[in-house]
Amino acid sequence: MNPEYGTGCFRRLVRTFRVPGKILVTLDDTHHSMWLVMHHANGHVTDIEARVARGPATSCGSADRPLGKLKGLPVDGDMLAFRERLPPVLNCTHLMDLAYWAFRNATSQTPLKREVLIEIPDEAGAPVWIKVERDGAIVHNWYVQDHHIVEPPKLAGKPMMKGFASWAREQFSGDDLDLAIMLQRGVFVARGRRHLVDLSPAVPLNAAPAMRDACHSYSQDHFDTATSIVGYVRDFTDGVAVASLPPHVTAYFKGFFQ
Repeated sequence: MNPEYGTGCFRRLVRTFRVPGKILVTLDDTHHSMWLVMHHANGHVTDIEARVARGPATSCGSADRPLGKLKGLPVDGDMLAFRERLPPVLNCTHLMDLAYWAFRNATSQTPLKREVLIEIPDEAGAPVWIKVERDGAIVHNWYVQDHHIVEPPKLAGKPMMKGFASWAREQFSGDDLDLAIMLQRGVFVARGRRHLVDLSPAVPLNAAPAMRDACHSYSQDHFDTATSIVGYVRDFTDGVAVASLPPHVTAYFKGFFQ
């Protein structure tokens, strides 16, 4: 157990930048730092660039490779085609989310900068308020305990883990649904603050057999060879520290990066 759990807060910052023909989505939280650029032209995805700069396993570094299957996909297509090209067992859950959020914004050429902040205080025996903000404005603010919503009353009893997607799709749509899913993703990752998961020595991933085929890192190609990464976790209780991007990426979006 993490002896400091109960005194801190999980934070995740997701930033989106859009210029004609390109969309950049970045993610920084306690356990991850990554970015993805989706290139598109004539209504179709033409290329995907991505990198997991900080993550839990040695195999995370190759998690961008399966994303190439999105090339050629119509940007105004339905999400079923998107999901069919990215089976969860072969892909990084979080890069899939970045690709999804980029895909959702690819139909417009209007320049865009958006920041989404997720905050989830440590839950140590009492309910906590969790929230997601879009450009500084709160969109969802829920009182939760044991992964179930306590307030607001209309959502009381709804689960934050198994069963979340079905009820969320009934309650929300469009951007509000996307942001609810972002908040739920944060709840999923924030559980990691309860434990010290990045200690030395590194642990083989196959020491957790129940995780086999959970994602890219735990897939058949990596399960028996990959290990955990020592020292990858950050404490963002006082705010998110955003990782630097490669110069060629900022050059794509130079109107946003000076």
